[in-house]
Amino acid sequence: MRVLQLSKFYPPVMGGIESVAFELTEGLNRLGVETDVLCANLTRATCQERSAMGYRVTRAGSLAKLLSTSLSPALVLHAKRQIDRYDLVHVQMPDPMAALAIWAVRPRAKVVLHWQSDVVNQRRALKLYGPLQNWLLRRADAIIATTPPYAESSPWLREFRAKIEVIPIGISESVPPDTQMKADALRERFNGKKIVFSLGRMIYYKGFDVLIDAAAALPEDCIVVVGGAGELLARYRQEVAERGLSSRICFEGRIEDADIAAYFAAADVFCLASTVRTEAFGVVLLEAMAMGKPLVTTNIAGSGVPWVNQHGLTGFTVPVNDGKALAQSLRLVLEDPALAERFGKAARARFLDVFTAAAMVDRTAALYRRLMSGSSREAGRLERAAGLE
Repeated sequence: MRVLQLSKFYPPVMGGIESVAFELTEGLNRLGVETDVLCANLTRATCQERSAMGYRVTRAGSLAKLLSTSLSPALVLHAKRQIDRYDLVHVQMPDPMAALAIWAVRPRAKVVLHWQSDVVNQRRALKLYGPLQNWLLRRADAIIATTPPYAESSPWLREFRAKIEVIPIGISESVPPDTQMKADALRERFNGKKIVFSLGRMIYYKGFDVLIDAAAALPEDCIVVVGGAGELLARYRQEVAERGLSSRICFEGRIEDADIAAYFAAADVFCLASTVRTEAFGVVLLEAMAMGKPLVTTNIAGSGVPWVNQHGLTGFTVPVNDGKALAQSLRLVLEDPALAERFGKAARARFLDVFTAAAMVDRTAALYRRLMSGSSREAGRLERAAGLE
């Protein structure tokens, strides 16, 4: 079986879609499922590479970027040239260019859609993209949803539930050998205070403005440390300075990949304060869970976040846009070491049981085999039901 992964971008360009595409491509090739990648490039040049594992990555040149999507006619051209080599095409969604490529090429191969998020905040674009997306959903042989709540709440997936397989996102563990040393240095830098860590792009739906309000209500022996770059970083830093909260919350900006594990290791609790369903899963939660950290997250209706962080088991979930409730739950964890330890151990156990890259790859490969053999989906659903309910 030969598989083509269609992705917006591919590492070293990083993001939620890119990390899933990478874990799947690497893991499938390790299993002996020959898998290549077709994605957009950040520049107008098209380049073809061979990974260290030997699979092919084609980065199709892009003319521009609009509404988080690369305008890449070259991607459609390369799809036409390549797609007949493959038995199955795995499309990371949402991605209008990938959808256009499938529509233009009409491959004979099986098509799997990996539905990581609805298009939530771009309603005008949906008027143009919606019909194409619906066509692709009808064409798909299977649709992967990342959590049961998102599969149930998505208005786009509602009429295609018979095609849906729930396969949670998984990540590989990677802890550099100098992590503990760097973590100790961070604790010293923050004067031994209890550390609430948060990480994400500085964009509207991540709720960092709410986290600033929560930080103002935390005790003086706590500090909120926030990593990530983006368009709102300067505004958040200005707000912190104007409110005199520099000793309560620190916006670090972009954290180098090699240092991220140290921030998780140094943290007493991880917090995700996102406010809308655009936060479909919260992949960053998996990094915290892998490190055995308790979680405090928001109860976003229709999102997978409250399913990933199970209230009262791996941490707390609180109402959206409620800085006071966020601060109260953070204090409960920070002031009760036994509770924090219990949540952290449960988070680590849940990660190992549900959210490893190996589990995601194995379940995806099993789906491929069923599609290629034409066997019943029901058998596969029953095989995994116990772990995904």
